[in-house]
Amino acid sequence: MLLRLNIKNFAILENIELDFHNGLTVISGESGAGKSMIIEAINYLYGKRASHDDIRYNTEGSMIEGVFDFPETPRLSDLLERFNIDQDELYIVRREIMQNKKSIIKINNRMITLSQLRTIMDEVVSIFAQSSQQDALDKGQHILYLDKFLDIQNEVIFDSYQKDYNDYLAITQKIEDLEYRDRNRIESLELYQHQYQEIDALELKDNEESELEEELEYLMNFEKVFDSMRFIKDILSSERSPQGTLYDLNQQLESLSQYNSEFKEYGPTIMDSYFIIQELESHITSSIASMDYDEQRLNDIQTRLNSINFLKRKYNKTYEELILYLDELDGNIQELENISHSFEKLNSEKEALLGNMEQNAKALHNFRNERKHFLESRIQKELMDLEMSQVDFEIRIGQGKFHQLGYSDIQFMISTNRGEPLKEMNKVASGGEMSRVMLAIKSIFTEYDQQSLLILDEIDTGVSGGVATKMAEKMKILSRGRQVLVISHLPQAAAISDRHLYITKESDNGRTITTTEYLTDEDHIYEIARMLSGQDVTEAALLNARSLIKTNTTVD
Repeated sequence: MLLRLNIKNFAILENIELDFHNGLTVISGESGAGKSMIIEAINYLYGKRASHDDIRYNTEGSMIEGVFDFPETPRLSDLLERFNIDQDELYIVRREIMQNKKSIIKINNRMITLSQLRTIMDEVVSIFAQSSQQDALDKGQHILYLDKFLDIQNEVIFDSYQKDYNDYLAITQKIEDLEYRDRNRIESLELYQHQYQEIDALELKDNEESELEEELEYLMNFEKVFDSMRFIKDILSSERSPQGTLYDLNQQLESLSQYNSEFKEYGPTIMDSYFIIQELESHITSSIASMDYDEQRLNDIQTRLNSINFLKRKYNKTYEELILYLDELDGNIQELENISHSFEKLNSEKEALLGNMEQNAKALHNFRNERKHFLESRIQKELMDLEMSQVDFEIRIGQGKFHQLGYSDIQFMISTNRGEPLKEMNKVASGGEMSRVMLAIKSIFTEYDQQSLLILDEIDTGVSGGVATKMAEKMKILSRGRQVLVISHLPQAAAISDRHLYITKESDNGRTITTTEYLTDEDHIYEIARMLSGQDVTEAALLNARSLIKTNTTVD
C-alpha cells in the first residue's frame, strides 16, 4: 500500500506531496494537467528505466519518493532478505534521476539495482494501463494467465518438467559447443598439444618460482651478505663483546639485589638476552663457514626464471595459473581425443530428457485441457457482468514445440456477437471492448495476486452509459481489502470512489505547474457534474451528480 508520494522536478510536476489511503481513489482533471505523470512517477518506483526526458526542464534532476506499507508475504520476505534490506513496518522507496550523474535507487537508504527494485515491487504493485492492453492481446501471455488460475506451478509434474527442460537446454548447448569444436578439432588439438608440451617441458613445481627468486636475491647480493655477517661476527667476538657486557651486568645486579630487591627482576631478562646473543654468534659462525658463492648456480637460476617469465608473458598468466592451465590443456586434449564418446554420452542424456519432457509436457497439456473450462466460465461471467451478454469466450489449446512451460500452445479466442465465429482477440475487440476484457481479467486475477496496490490507468477508455456504471462497480469491488488508484474520465467511477483527487495545471512566471487536492464533498459533486456535462456546469448537472453519488453508495 502506498501511504505517501513525494515528487520533485518530474516533467510538469514541480513539487507534489500526496497522502494516499486504502480503498478506491479516483484521479481526474483536465486533459494535460498531469494525471498520467503521477502514475508515471509511481511507475518509476515500480522499476521503470530512467529517462532524462522526464526531468523537469532547466533543473538538475528529478526525485520520486514513496512510503509503502509492504504486504507480509513469504516471497517478499525472502526477497528483502536476499537483497539485504532490513524488514520494517514502513519502506521508503526513492529514485533520483540526474542530468549528469548516475541514477540512484534506494529502499530504506540501501542502494539497490533496477532489477532488484522491479523484483521487489512486483510483489507490491500491479499497474494496469490502457497501454498494457497488449498483455491481453499477446498470445504469449495467455498460457501465463491460465497457469496462474490453475495454480499449475505447484504441481509436481510442473517442477519435474522445468528441471528436465533446463537440463535439456544445457545439454543442447554443450552439444552445439562440441560440434563447433569438432569442426575445428584437428587444429585445436594440435594447438593444445603444442601448448601442453611447451609448458610441461619446464616441469613446473609448486612454489618453485618464489624459492628461486629468493635464492637469486641472495646470490646477487652475496658480497653484502658476507660483509654483514663478518661485521656481526667481529662485534660478537671483540674484547668488549655484548655477551661479556651482559654477563658482567648480571653479576653486578645479583650483588645489588642482595641489598635492594627491586633490581632482582631484571636478572632473568638480561640472561635471556645473553643466551640469545650466544645463539646468534654460533649461527653466524656456522653460516660464514658454509657460505660458498656459486656463479654457475646463479646463471642456472637466471636461465630458469627467464624461461618461466617467457611463458608467463606468452600466455598472460601467473606462475600458479600456468600450472592450472596445464591441467586444463590436458582435459581439453582428452576431450578432443574422445569426442565421439562425448557425443554419444550427451546425445544419450538428451534423448532420455526428451522422453521425460514428452511425458510431463503431455501431463501438463492434459491438465490444462481438463480444467480450462473453469477459467472460460469465469471470464465469460465477468464479461457478461460488464454488459457483454452476447460474448463467447474460449481458450483454445493446441500442441507446439517444447518451451519453458511444456508444449501447450494457448490462444484466447473471442466473439463479441452471438453467432459470429471465434477469432483472436486482437482481430475482434474494439477499444471499449478491450477495456472490458482487461478489467474482467484483472477482476479474476486480483484474487490470486497478493499486491496491496492496484493502479488502473485509463482502462475505461471508449465506454459510457450502463457499461461505464458496471466498470465503476467492478473497480469498487476490486478495492475491497486493497488500495486502488484509478485515472478515469467516467463520472460513475468518481461517484463510487472513496476519495477523489483532482489535478489542475496553472502558469507561474512562464512555467506550467501542476497542483493537486482531495475534493471536499461539494467540490466532489461539482467535478462529477463537470465530467457529466463538460465545462458548463448547470443546476441540472449538479442534480444529476448528486443523484449519481447517491445511487452508487449502495455498492460496497
